[in-house]
Amino acid sequence: VGVGALSGVPRLEHMCTFACLALLVDYLVFVTFYPACLSLVADFASGRKDMTREGPFSETDLKPNPVVQRVKMIMAAGLLCVHLTSRWPWSVDNGIVEGPSDNLSPSTHENVLLHSYVKWFSVSADYIVIATLLCALIIKFIFFEEHRNWIIDMNDMTVKEVVQNDKEDASNLRKPLFLVGDDSSSEVSTQTEDTSSKDEDLWPTLSPSSSASKLNAKKRSMAECLEIYRSEGDCTSLSDEEVIMLVEQSHIPMHKLEDVTGNPLRGVRLRRRVISSRFQTEEAMKQLPYLNYDYSKVLNACCENVIGFIGVPVGYAGPLVVDGRPYMIPMATTEGALVASTNRGAKAIGAKGVTSVVEDVGMTRAPAVRLPNVVRAHECRQWINNKENYSMIKEAFDSTSRFARLQEVHIGVDGATLYLRFRATTGDAMGMNMVSKGAENALKLLKKYFPDMEVISLSGNYCSDKKAAAINWVKGRGKRVVCETTISCESLRMIFKTDARTLARCNKIKNLSGSALAGSIGGNNAHAANMVTAIFIATGQDPAQNVTSSNCSTSMEACGENGEDLYVTCTMPSLEVGTVGGGTVLTGQGACLEFLGVKGAGAKPAENSARLASLICATVLAGELSLMAALVNSDLVKSHMRHNRSNINVISSANVEMNTVSLEVPKL
Repeated sequence: VGVGALSGVPRLEHMCTFACLALLVDYLVFVTFYPACLSLVADFASGRKDMTREGPFSETDLKPNPVVQRVKMIMAAGLLCVHLTSRWPWSVDNGIVEGPSDNLSPSTHENVLLHSYVKWFSVSADYIVIATLLCALIIKFIFFEEHRNWIIDMNDMTVKEVVQNDKEDASNLRKPLFLVGDDSSSEVSTQTEDTSSKDEDLWPTLSPSSSASKLNAKKRSMAECLEIYRSEGDCTSLSDEEVIMLVEQSHIPMHKLEDVTGNPLRGVRLRRRVISSRFQTEEAMKQLPYLNYDYSKVLNACCENVIGFIGVPVGYAGPLVVDGRPYMIPMATTEGALVASTNRGAKAIGAKGVTSVVEDVGMTRAPAVRLPNVVRAHECRQWINNKENYSMIKEAFDSTSRFARLQEVHIGVDGATLYLRFRATTGDAMGMNMVSKGAENALKLLKKYFPDMEVISLSGNYCSDKKAAAINWVKGRGKRVVCETTISCESLRMIFKTDARTLARCNKIKNLSGSALAGSIGGNNAHAANMVTAIFIATGQDPAQNVTSSNCSTSMEACGENGEDLYVTCTMPSLEVGTVGGGTVLTGQGACLEFLGVKGAGAKPAENSARLASLICATVLAGELSLMAALVNSDLVKSHMRHNRSNINVISSANVEMNTVSLEVPKL
């Protein structure tokens, strides 16, 4: 090509010139466009990294790569060159190449220059616009672009700028990131951890409303920060370090961080930093996850002083057919074999399913009030039992809520002290707050007629809430549910490896006689609390109320023509559940309620909460069946060793015991 371009033959020179241009274009394409495309693909691929505990990206990965930036600049310059070379008129013998070379005619220098301009500006307007934009971009990048380092803070999804002074740059350059040949003093697995943690301190963190100039600003004084906080009423314009300084000096209460920052996630992050620094628990705090969670639903509803969340495994048992409809029952638990055992019970129940009956007993609250003497206490009791007076109390109680409706005031007497047990239906809410509010308003009315009455406590433990109590077992609380099913002899033999008479005999001796001998209240069951608590956690109920809600009486008896089938019932008189309010507003718990089709309020009052109660009782029945079968077959220990103790945990614990336990022989 080079020899042909210098041969002096017009045609050959013309062809060789275009060959050189083709080689140049190929070179520019493969050196500019191709590497730039590869760099873009690499950028997109880095975005698909696995989620880590602290976020989907590490801070190092989020820093811009200077090589990629230069390649992109070369790509823009190469595109401009290709555009110019493809449009610039080339001359032969000081002439303009226009059309075939046979028609070339010599011209003067002035004509060549004039014709070149005419040829250039005769190009269509879109090419001129493209060339102008490319030139403007290159000039802007070279002369006007400020070379800054930017990162993306995954904690509050903000773009932030990193500014380092010369001393920090020099110290960082002098400090080796990896140590070679010094394995005795450092471990390879920890050589990069310290540098990453130190790099996190090189930039301040601000709220999404902060600008880059505020990010680059130095930490202001206490007086200046306090003045900004008091004048603005929040900390949106203060950096994280400045907010922490105000917290440490008690100018900002720890529990108000979400409010003053205007960002729940940022408030949680700052609280974690303060707590971990104050109690030297940095490493432990890193193990507690806090990202990717909607804290706006937690505030003023579920928890205070939030520093993270705990992930509990959720499994499902089923399909469990209840009242003719199959359900997938979500269960959140850390007890191995529980979900598998309940699932086996659901399999044994099969398509025949469970039949349930639900009664909305109502939630209770029992204030304790004291009268001057027993005569006045007796008068107060008779006044409340009067129908007209009760109507006045009911009106005052019901006026506090659209859903709370008073059903009864049961009075307990202890000397001059009265325990007024208000019982009211509360719709699809569990209803403790509703009943408490209504009872408080009813006491105000009662105080007008008995001014010498003293309210000792809004709750006098006669309710009785979150405690084992016979009154809940007898009179009920929340929802009273009864479930029944019949297990065929084939299912007993094939799934449970037992028969009806054996299970009925074990149930009588264990659940009835054994519980009575122990003095149990509401404990005539094998393990109802397991299923109740697992579903409570999964669906956002109050886990502490499993004490009352786990009251259950399990009954088994042989039935059928030959007495080979098994008739099973579970009676739960005090299931305290709700499908609105409390933990049901959280995303995960709401999803589990959605699985069951009972999220939110039903078309009728208490429709969804009653359905949830029946599903819990049916799940308890399935779990009772499976455990009783495991007990009569001596499979309990075997199943727990298989599901509740992994090989990794067993081996590691055995190694710890062998390495740490030593026996000392006493000397005689």
